[in-house]
Amino acid sequence: ILEDLRVKKIVLFRKDELAVYVSMLRADETGRYMTHEYPQNLTFTIEPAAFQSFLDRYRHTFRKKYKSPIEKRDTFYVCYEDLSDEKHFAENIYPDLCQFLGVDPSVKMRSLRETVKQANPTEDLSKVIENYDELKYCFQYSDVLHFSEQRQKRAERHTAESDKCLVQADDGEQISSTWSILLPICSRLVSPQAAPRHAHSANGKSQESNANRFSELSQSSQYTDLVADDACCWELLSGFCESLRHTVPPSQLEHFECIVGIDVDDPVYQPAKERLLEMIPCKVVFVDIRPDLYGKLCRIWNHLASKSCNDYIVLFGDDVRLLDCGWPQLIVKRFHDISQKSGLPLGAGCVAMNDLSFPGFPTFPVVHRWHVENFGMLLPRQFVNQGGDPYLYELYSRFGAAAWEVRCRLENTIGGDGDARYKKHNINWRGHILNMNLRKLKIFADCQKPQGICLDIVVPSYRVNNNDYLKNIALLRASREDIYVKFWFIVDNPCEDHVEAVKALAAELNEKQLHHDGNYFINVIHYGVNRGASYARNTGYNYSVADWILFLDDDVVPETNILDAYVGALKRFPDAKVLAGMTELPAAFNMWTSMIAACN
Repeated sequence: ILEDLRVKKIVLFRKDELAVYVSMLRADETGRYMTHEYPQNLTFTIEPAAFQSFLDRYRHTFRKKYKSPIEKRDTFYVCYEDLSDEKHFAENIYPDLCQFLGVDPSVKMRSLRETVKQANPTEDLSKVIENYDELKYCFQYSDVLHFSEQRQKRAERHTAESDKCLVQADDGEQISSTWSILLPICSRLVSPQAAPRHAHSANGKSQESNANRFSELSQSSQYTDLVADDACCWELLSGFCESLRHTVPPSQLEHFECIVGIDVDDPVYQPAKERLLEMIPCKVVFVDIRPDLYGKLCRIWNHLASKSCNDYIVLFGDDVRLLDCGWPQLIVKRFHDISQKSGLPLGAGCVAMNDLSFPGFPTFPVVHRWHVENFGMLLPRQFVNQGGDPYLYELYSRFGAAAWEVRCRLENTIGGDGDARYKKHNINWRGHILNMNLRKLKIFADCQKPQGICLDIVVPSYRVNNNDYLKNIALLRASREDIYVKFWFIVDNPCEDHVEAVKALAAELNEKQLHHDGNYFINVIHYGVNRGASYARNTGYNYSVADWILFLDDDVVPETNILDAYVGALKRFPDAKVLAGMTELPAAFNMWTSMIAACN
């Protein structure tokens, strides 16, 4: 009968869909429905995807299933909330219901009384749902009544949030830890790049404005056997040792160990190990680097890490200069914070230091021995000498266990963006290698579901003098800390003034952001020609390492909550491959735009 569209039906439903779902869970748990009151101490964990699936079924049933595409008034809907308000029902609902039934409105209808109170309309569901905060985050920008009402109340009492202040490390709190510094050193000279750093036009003028720092990273250095003079080598290493001595108190240096890797045929360092022992201000372990590992920095790091028995492992080079005192204590505290917030074992994480030579890039990551013990090595065997730093950061970011410690600054005087002492060898680790190790990490950490969300924003930019729009996009933020975001501004206009304007905007905002966090870094990509929006989007897509990409244009004004809205939707629809939001178009101004508006 219910399926028969010729039969008139009165459908009683409830607007508060979350309360309905909780009531269903209570009935399933107790086996009671409309017979006894529910126990007061029942609590539940509600998966966002499960609740979204219920919403889809519930709304299909009560909004579509019993409606006829031909007869408009074959079904009359009454909601539970309207029945609870007798005055509202008598004035607004009852006359229409009588007309629907063909009954004289003067006939008084008797009301039914609930024999058993199943639920309290004023009940605080946040005390019933154990993961209420997570559920609220996922549905806060949806049309679910429970959360939309909260959103409206928040908007009414909204006040500008004060700037978040950095939590200063408690100097009185000392967390005991031991450290291993992986320090491969060699006396080879920096070799010239295989291609010039900046292209030149036919008239000899530099095209530096079209130079792209990311393309520079992919240029190969020619391997060289040339050896620097002794003075240069010792000056370089001495600078690192002095920075280590000045930034780590002597009492903590007692817990440091420097694992020094030296090429077996190095003419400068191999014969001078006694001098190295005097220069390095902590315990030293020497490891010989075989010729088959020359220039393969990631594999050298693996070799050195296998000799470590300490709590924390950090990857340095002799060209590094540490700038901030107390950096080990800040990093240890950050690892404890990661474990507390993510629920992962202590050590399941990665902390990146603030490399001033290559801002926004997670160079010189710090990992815990937990990582090496579980994975059996520091980096997968496929890595040669490029990609190890960002790989470690991206691996743990999916679990909300990667962090920047911007108060731990350093400078990289040779490596990073410029030339290197080896031939750079890039591999594509973003697909199979990353996914395979994510599955391993999930098992090692006994984590049922990764919590971190990596979402990049790609914006093709052709329009000039529109930095206000780009700045508005670049200031988008999520309200949670386990959301990792990078911006990719793809400049598709060869105009040098436009390129420089976008670069200047990115530099200004990045400098401010790096005072707080390394997240939300803005990358500017340009290739000196106009190749169209599709090419620009593909370029940003290829540079991104994120799991999700939000494509915006340089003339849109996104709502400030767009990141939270999309991340919430990702958790509600875990099997979705594409999510699309609503766009408000400007007023039509010609035939073409009028046609678009008409067919919307």
